[in-house]
Amino acid sequence: MTSYDVITPTSIGTGVAKTSLGTNTKPTQASELIEFIPYQAPTGVLTAGQSMLTETAVESNSINLLPKRIINPPIIGGLGTFTSAIIPILEAYECHTPLTSGGTEQIEVFGQAQIANTGAPVMGCALHYSNARSGQAEMFYTKPDDETNTGTTATTVAGGSITVNGGRTLQRLYPVCTSAVVTASESYISTMQFNSNDFDSSEPLEVPIQPMATALGSHVSVLCPKGSVYKNVNMGMKSSATINTVLRLSEALTATGNFIGGIGYTKS
Repeated sequence: MTSYDVITPTSIGTGVAKTSLGTNTKPTQASELIEFIPYQAPTGVLTAGQSMLTETAVESNSINLLPKRIINPPIIGGLGTFTSAIIPILEAYECHTPLTSGGTEQIEVFGQAQIANTGAPVMGCALHYSNARSGQAEMFYTKPDDETNTGTTATTVAGGSITVNGGRTLQRLYPVCTSAVVTASESYISTMQFNSNDFDSSEPLEVPIQPMATALGSHVSVLCPKGSVYKNVNMGMKSSATINTVLRLSEALTATGNFIGGIGYTKS
């Protein structure tokens, strides 16, 4: 039997401080946290030239489940008095974190903006529990602390590095590129590399980032329907590994944006 519970949406303010969204006490019978599903929205209107780029982190003082830090698919602002926006499709992040049946472990969820917004985002999270153990390896998620500016040239740009301690197999890739001030008739088309001398293989890991397009005129909406996710990577790595992210812009931009990459991995 499985169950869902939610941490209801909470404002994270207009700055970039880490904010507790709330704490959830697991159902007594639950013996595994299967997955978590973040959700978010702007409060009121989006601001032209701004994008909601946020992190969700799942923590606990009761159990050892760290790290579980993910970058959410962005909600993009447009140009001028833009008339529409889209919130990307929700994404579930598998955990398979073992819990104690009959216990009362507590899970706390945090939200944090990578970039300050004029309007405060609200963020929440659903938690999916199971009364039975799946037997699957626990998943862990991490990312750089900071985003990186894209620049405007069609070239490669070095991004943040990710440090993994105690990992064994890289399983997921989560590349994100988002606009700031947008220009009509320009597209954001790019890829991200995940490079490391600590991988078991020298084979490349370069993947497309969800493309975005802008239309004509001075009142332009930019829509990102879904975040990029790549599963079944199965790249072995050293127990202590540094992974470097690199953006490859395929077309030049008039104004810069931001990018960041996250990963999911197992310790077996």
